[in-house]
Amino acid sequence: MVETINFQMLASLANAARRCDIDLNSVMQELKLEIDMSGDPRRRMSLSCFSSLFSAVEARKPSQHFPLVFGDSFNFDGLPELATFVTSASTPQEAMRVLDWSPKLLHPNLHFITLDLGDEAALEIKVPDPEGVNEDLPGFVEAAMSAVLKFIHLLSPGSHLIKRIEFRHAPLTQESAYLNVLKTTVLFEQGNNRLVVDSSALDLPLPGGIPSAHHKAQAVILNRLLPDVEEQTLEKQIKRLLKSRLSMLSEPIQTIAEVLHIHPRTLQRRLKSEGKSYAEILGAVRHELACEMLKGSVLDIETIAANLGYSDRRSFTSAFLKWQGMSPREFRNQH
Repeated sequence: MVETINFQMLASLANAARRCDIDLNSVMQELKLEIDMSGDPRRRMSLSCFSSLFSAVEARKPSQHFPLVFGDSFNFDGLPELATFVTSASTPQEAMRVLDWSPKLLHPNLHFITLDLGDEAALEIKVPDPEGVNEDLPGFVEAAMSAVLKFIHLLSPGSHLIKRIEFRHAPLTQESAYLNVLKTTVLFEQGNNRLVVDSSALDLPLPGGIPSAHHKAQAVILNRLLPDVEEQTLEKQIKRLLKSRLSMLSEPIQTIAEVLHIHPRTLQRRLKSEGKSYAEILGAVRHELACEMLKGSVLDIETIAANLGYSDRRSFTSAFLKWQGMSPREFRNQH
């Protein structure tokens, strides 16, 4: 199978090769890499090809550690919508939403998981490989980590958001090479590949935030670059959960967070970044389900109230009056 490389990736590799004093053309000839002329930025090199690429470069004795320089050379300008989405965000948390799209925008085998660790938050890198051939590819992980650091510096130049970086593998070169590029504390042979930040800094306002540009960039990314991906906001996930499991309508937000495998504080923070609160979402789902039950069933009002998580009929009636301006019985009689 012939491997191809798109123009965005080629620009990043060429820049990294130049910085490392490597003849990229000879590497491409050795690996029989062809340039993808389709112009589709979503076409990606395989993990096996990345592994061969890093090995071929290493054999040429680069002047710097190539995976880190490659990540640091990632061409965000090749996706201007992505750069606009990041630089126009109002908070780091808002901008980090772009990492949810990484399997589609960056590489299908690259996944990021955000973990709340109390005073710290961790961005964990996962590289799933269905065939198990290139599991936990160290060079690929290092390049991804370096690219994320560049993303954060693009987001907030000169900030002290990063606390440390942790890798599962042992150093692939002298540890000083990591400090030269990453410029932060790096720990090796840890339990996970992750970047650790100060969680309190994720909600700090960023200078230069432009909400209108941020939302328009998101729309372009979803419509043009990710046309086959349904927008999966946290609000939609919670609504789907509540509608599929009515017993959850009476549960506190901590239970919802546990089911979604999210720390309660992270859930609240992410909802805030979407301009929502759990109380709003719960009310909207109850309203929608109440109207459906009143129109499409013969259940009595007390049963509907109980199904929707209300302690009694009076509480349900009071809420329904606010939603519809009439009582549940009046609504049913009209429909």
